[in-house]
Amino acid sequence: MKRFFILTALLLPTLFTVRADERAIDLAELPKAAQEFLSSNFAGVPIKYATVDREVMDTDYEVRLDDGTKIDFNGKGNWTEISNKRSGISINIIPPKLVDYVRKEYPQASFITIERDKNDYEIKLSNGVELTFNLDGKLIGFDD
Repeated sequence: MKRFFILTALLLPTLFTVRADERAIDLAELPKAAQEFLSSNFAGVPIKYATVDREVMDTDYEVRLDDGTKIDFNGKGNWTEISNKRSGISINIIPPKLVDYVRKEYPQASFITIERDKNDYEIKLSNGVELTFNLDGKLIGFDD
């Protein structure tokens, strides 16, 4: 019985170790939705690189563009985060209600980062303000 506990104690950490497999990929290896998003929103912007990160429970993709834009996609090819600290991100990507709110409240600010998940959008502006909106476009959080 003592051997069982010792063996279990030695093997238990190995069972819970998650090994990520991150590697560079060609654009053709991105999910179709990610490819379509890039071609419709970033046509003509050269791509520096793309990577895939495969983990036990999910797969994520990252694409870096020459203009400084970084885009993260989930395994289905839906974007989860877009950022560009150099020149900001295009308002064409951002839901109109969020753009309207920011233009009204912070007319001089540009969008630096937008993250989305199944519950909300988190936005970081060039003036340092961080806003959280629900999926309907209602402001639910604020941090300056």
